[in-house]
Amino acid sequence: MMAFEVCRRGRDARWIVRLGNAIYGSYLDKEQALLDAVDAARDALQAGREAQVWVRERSDAARIF
Repeated sequence: MMAFEVCRRGRDARWIVRLGNAIYGSYLDKEQALLDAVDAARDALQAGREAQVWVRERSDAARIF
């Protein structure tokens, strides 16, 4: 299962997409991070892999894809 996580990171609180311990991308806003994470998850699904997208904000997490 590939789990793409959209969350904030660093002093400037940029949005990132993580895949496991690796950072998949860094974005100025949440919307762009979500769009990229969903695109990556769709690509994974087309390649026959299971994929999910999660948004993590502080102590909350929500699966969106």
